[in-house]
Amino acid sequence: MLMEEIEQAFPAKRRPQLLTVLAILSFAGSGISFFSYLMMSLYYNTFLEVFQNNLADTYAQIGLEIDSELIVEFFRKAGRPFFILSTLAYAGSLFGVRKMWNLQKVGLHYYTISQLIVLLLPLLFVSNNLSAFPGLMFTLLFVLLYYRSFKMIENET
Repeated sequence: MLMEEIEQAFPAKRRPQLLTVLAILSFAGSGISFFSYLMMSLYYNTFLEVFQNNLADTYAQIGLEIDSELIVEFFRKAGRPFFILSTLAYAGSLFGVRKMWNLQKVGLHYYTISQLIVLLLPLLFVSNNLSAFPGLMFTLLFVLLYYRSFKMIENET
């Protein structure tokens, strides 16, 4: 009896379908990125060696030609600190997505700040001539859709 009265007084919030889809996409993208950057952080020297010695040959075997020097140059300029900080930024993004999954609006702040850091790191560590515009537009789209999802929750109550 008491539990029913509490549920009527404080109805449970429902997660909008848009929020669910966004969170799953963000979890997948940030999760894969987190794992990738973590591996590159831990095995930086091994990756660099492979890129320097075997990358062009490996791609040539499957019929693709790449400019391996460009990849090696990016990797060298970035350095291990870039990959460590990127790993931490993606961890922050995952934390924010988890909070939003649990309908905690503060997760949007963690997610947004983390994604902006992800966009800034290549500009700071590699080159300020890199274009962050496509990533910025994609991040802005997700942030606005997350924001809209939380507005939908607020409008239900």
